Amino acid sequence: MRRRFGLTLSILPVMLFPQSGSSAPVGAEIDAPERLQMLVRQATCAEASTTWSAKLNGTSLSDVWSGSAGARTIFYVSPDGNDTWSGRLPTANRQAGDGPFASIERARDAAREKGGANTIALEKGDYYLTQPIVFDARDTGLILTARCNEVPILHGGLQVRDWVQQADGRWTALLKLPPDEGVGDLFVKGRRQTRARFPNAPADGDPRKGWLFAAKCDPAIDAREGNTRFCFHAGDLPAVDDTSGLVVDIVGGYQPGSQWGNDTLPVVSIDGAARTVYTKGTGYFFTAEGSRYFLAGAKALLDAPGEWWYDLATGELHYIPVDQSLPNSGVVAGILPTFFRLDGANGMVVSGLELRDGAPEGSGKFYTETRGFGAIRIEHADDVKILGNGIENVGVGVHVTESKDALIAGNVIADVAGNGIYVGTNYGTFLKSNGARILSNHIHDIGKVYIETAGIWFQAADNVRIADNLIENTAQFGISGGSLWGSNDAVYNAVIEHNVIHNANQRTADGGAIKMMGEQADPLNSTIRSNLITGTGHLMNRADGTFWPPGYENTSEWPSPISWAIYTDGKASGLNIEGNTLSGNVAAIGINGGWSNLVAANVITHGSGAAFRVDDGTGRGWHPPWARPNRIENNIVSVDNSDGLAAYVHAPDHGPEYVQFARNRYIGNLNSQSFRINPRVMRSGEFGGLGDLQKAGVDTGSVVAPPE
Repeated sequence: MRRRFGLTLSILPVMLFPQSGSSAPVGAEIDAPERLQMLVRQATCAEASTTWSAKLNGTSLSDVWSGSAGARTIFYVSPDGNDTWSGRLPTANRQAGDGPFASIERARDAAREKGGANTIALEKGDYYLTQPIVFDARDTGLILTARCNEVPILHGGLQVRDWVQQADGRWTALLKLPPDEGVGDLFVKGRRQTRARFPNAPADGDPRKGWLFAAKCDPAIDAREGNTRFCFHAGDLPAVDDTSGLVVDIVGGYQPGSQWGNDTLPVVSIDGAARTVYTKGTGYFFTAEGSRYFLAGAKALLDAPGEWWYDLATGELHYIPVDQSLPNSGVVAGILPTFFRLDGANGMVVSGLELRDGAPEGSGKFYTETRGFGAIRIEHADDVKILGNGIENVGVGVHVTESKDALIAGNVIADVAGNGIYVGTNYGTFLKSNGARILSNHIHDIGKVYIETAGIWFQAADNVRIADNLIENTAQFGISGGSLWGSNDAVYNAVIEHNVIHNANQRTADGGAIKMMGEQADPLNSTIRSNLITGTGHLMNRADGTFWPPGYENTSEWPSPISWAIYTDGKASGLNIEGNTLSGNVAAIGINGGWSNLVAANVITHGSGAAFRVDDGTGRGWHPPWARPNRIENNIVSVDNSDGLAAYVHAPDHGPEYVQFARNRYIGNLNSQSFRINPRVMRSGEFGGLGDLQKAGVDTGSVVAPPE
């Protein structure tokens, strides 16, 4: 995995103005993730002595590993091994015709035959997988790890060799795939290449480039038909005679015209006369005029350096190199979304491995589980530990479903198509994944294909602790948790603390760094505290294809982009949001629809939108007997724009009792328009200053103070 050494984890300088009787918020400080990953690998490698685990003392992972009780039998695996050997020797003893196994499957089977406490130790080198390796109840307590001081690399696909350069500059290679498999991605020297597409991907990676924009249909169609078709402007699309394998990557959402997600929908047909693209859609996902999109997966679209196309009929891979040369090694066709599946394998440990170059399936909505797959997929397996691994260029990093007490710590997860880590349930059975600990991982560049994703996503998981993670550059969320379906996937007693999140919500019109949902409509009793969040943004285009400026927020305009550093949604109630440091985001903290939330002792600076944004939209008409006002207290807020809002409240259904402000300290550009409150409790109208708010009885003890 390409390491990111030299990463600065220092806290952004902010001016703190503590008030008498309350403690000042502190920024989150975390250990350098790659250093922790190295220490975890030393503590969990196959031949490690018990003294290695002492190296974790004093770090955020001091309690993750205590060694394994009793002697363990080690079965060795090497790329130079042989499955007819015993697997009991770390290196080949060719004179005696013995040595390590060649495959993990053979080592797994040998461990099952022996029984007892066993370890599978992988030698350094490259392993190419063509099918998922499945572990089950027979593998309870098994440790799958690396030999000490070695880094095994597992690829989720096949090496591509014997390339032939064609007269037109393209290269081709025959690639025989396992039955029912296709090429999900192509990697050259560890870098993901581009499936043939139109328009071509922007060379500079600018997410605002490389799109077409859906047209208004004429004659008009019903908005709900936007799940299976959209219209295009005359002259936009190239001629595509064969649509087999053609997909459209299109941005949409639950409401027609919304831009909080995307999907890769197979194209059924293109009607040039009616300028309509028909797709295999879903009942969830809708598009409309202005939805941005590109086409991919047809031979006719193969025309740019770095693009590839696989001919399923002939088994031939076509590729245009970036530099017109191509190595005869280091090219991998990714075919597997899942490398390891742990189904009922309680207490299993996976540590110290590199998993890379898999297929990108993982978070689309067409013919996939909404948040499924996973390079490491854990199902109905309790007490599993995923420690110190590197996971890169896959669909989803780690997926945990209906499994208790999972520990995911010290991993580096990067450049994934969907979620970095998912902990949750299966739709229909709704069993829970309680007690998970997600600690000290470095998760970055998330949602490379599917944008409605998160660095860490959890649901149907009580007593979860998510702490000390560094999360950077996500398409939508840094951390997203809570219920989507009501009581079936409710979350209670979650703790999200001491995480650092940089640059969340870089590709959607509605997202943020930390989000909690509460569709079950009762108190979550959860805490979001002492996190550092910077750079939360948005990406949204207008119907004409132009984009809103970065950091844009206008509470009088709809539709327009929405972005929060931290927010509650879907009636999420009973949350404590405390001691967080939020700098350089759009809106800082949002409450949407819930009651009895406490927002206290946070430091908010350099935002381009409202510091606090409160809305009753998802809870309109809902006022349970236990409901208490949302309280916003003892926060330090710097309003840095001349037209910036300290707070925007839109709760006409619930009235002034929905939110109460108290003892906050405001600095900066406060004026007579800094608070926008509906219902109009202020005598000045919908807009007013702090004095107007206090005269209305909605605020007690807050002050406007000059910088000190």
